[in-house]
Amino acid sequence: MTKQIHKLTILFLMFILPASAQNRVWMADGRVSFVPPAGFRAMTEAEIKLKFQRGNAPQYVSSNEQMNVTIAITFSAQPLTPEGLPQLKAAMEQALPGVIPGLNWVTREIVEMNGRPWVHLEMTSFGIDTDIHNEIYLTAFAGKMLGFNFNSTVAQHDRYKDALKQSRDTIRVVD
Repeated sequence: MTKQIHKLTILFLMFILPASAQNRVWMADGRVSFVPPAGFRAMTEAEIKLKFQRGNAPQYVSSNEQMNVTIAITFSAQPLTPEGLPQLKAAMEQALPGVIPGLNWVTREIVEMNGRPWVHLEMTSFGIDTDIHNEIYLTAFAGKMLGFNFNSTVAQHDRYKDALKQSRDTIRVVD
């Protein structure tokens, strides 16, 4: 019964919210959502597998048409509580330079976004054929790790950074 009420609430909100909010992407039974930038579309499962070949592919990816700017959402099986965020941040700071070629840190911090703490890591790195700009946000959700990765080529970053920040600000997580 609760799921039916939740689905009816979502449908109701779709009709009374402005058009921009109607583009909201809902995941995890409506408990995680965000609004992708205008012109972005959901990548297909085949496109996700092709783009994220190193394994551990995200469950959802929204991208621009060229697929060189993406927002990837990962629901990890890794246990995580809000109290564990400082340890997660420290572990990521230590591990990532060893696995990401040419990593250059821009930001490493814990921030509050929409009422919840997030590890925020921003970096540039060498890609196979172009340099990459990543902004990663990690938080605890349902006892596990939830990640949003805002990724672009360095060449596209200035063009998309405001749209990606606006999208980031629409993230909603309800435990």
